[in-house]
Amino acid sequence: MATMANKSKSTTNDNRNIRALIDLTKSTRTLLTHFQSSLTPHRASHSPLPDPASAPSSSTTIPNPLQVVKATTTLLKSHTTTLSLLLLTSPLTPSALSKKIGDVSSSVLTALVAAASTPKPTFHNDELGDLMRAELKAQARRVLGGWSEVLALIIRFAERREGEGKEKGQDEGVSESERQDVLAATGVVWEACDALLKVCNDGVVELVVKKAEQWRGALMDAVNELKEWGEDVEDDEEEDGLVESDKEDEDGGFRDDDDIFGAANKLRKGDEELKVLLDTSVKKLKLVGMLYQALVKRRLKTFPNGPTPTSNGAASGTGNVSDPMAILDRLMALLKSIPESVDDLASAFYDLDGDEANKLLETCCGGAKKAAEAVKQSWDGKEDEFTAWSDKWLGALEGS
Repeated sequence: MATMANKSKSTTNDNRNIRALIDLTKSTRTLLTHFQSSLTPHRASHSPLPDPASAPSSSTTIPNPLQVVKATTTLLKSHTTTLSLLLLTSPLTPSALSKKIGDVSSSVLTALVAAASTPKPTFHNDELGDLMRAELKAQARRVLGGWSEVLALIIRFAERREGEGKEKGQDEGVSESERQDVLAATGVVWEACDALLKVCNDGVVELVVKKAEQWRGALMDAVNELKEWGEDVEDDEEEDGLVESDKEDEDGGFRDDDDIFGAANKLRKGDEELKVLLDTSVKKLKLVGMLYQALVKRRLKTFPNGPTPTSNGAASGTGNVSDPMAILDRLMALLKSIPESVDDLASAFYDLDGDEANKLLETCCGGAKKAAEAVKQSWDGKEDEFTAWSDKWLGALEGS
């Protein structure tokens, strides 16, 4: 009788532990949703998570956010590995899973999100910059999304175990498909953690170089497409054919959409003014692409690791002490905007709108000039090879 009573008591406790695990995991997924929302763009950059009473004051030394993100991401990856092993080992141990989830949500995740959403400092120079902050938030959201899927698996396993306990009083173990699900979900988290760790290890310089090269690639792709479009000139016969394009073909069907609309945005032989503008645009945008290469080599790769103010108004023309990170933020915003304007420029050409194309070309070139001027002097406020090169580049751009 005592044995049966002990067995019944054990089963009751086990059921309670499973229910507690399910409730905890569901509440943790809700917390993750809140964390992810706090990391979305166009929201307040500060994290609401830490207790305001424990938040560092402006006079307190703030830990390096990249180091905090790196440490917490490494811990999260380790905890995820432990969770996956617990899920794959029969019988399911709800108390161990609950403890691990509680440890992660109460410390690791809170610290990770707080570090990834570190606000721009007010009383001292910035060490991260706008681009790194945005990247940390994006990569952290990806990590949290992967971890949420791991928690979803835990809920599924626990609910199955809860049902089996009521019906059979035993754990049937993990099926092969469930095993693959666990490994796949764990792999997603590992991959996301590794990507975030790479951002931390590479630092600001590697990130801005990578982004600038990506934007230059997008810029040159658009230029090449424009060049090819300009070479595909519509002749008079094609123009006459448009009048008849809505007639039925010999088989009684209508012509292909490409036959009907394909020539509508082709450059025509008579559009000499638009053709000249297109050729000018291609030449100028190629020079803008050259600027990206020079900026990567002479400015982005030489950006100082620490927040070292520059004198003589380096790149700002103010004659005051400048913050290199503030200048870098402005430069990267300009480099990002130019390919976006080039996309609009291409659309204007495809619409055969010369006036709009001319305005957008001026916008693109204006942004490039501002980018060159922003960092005309080196980060320590001195003239160098890029200073002289940028003057020659500007002359070539204006003369093209």
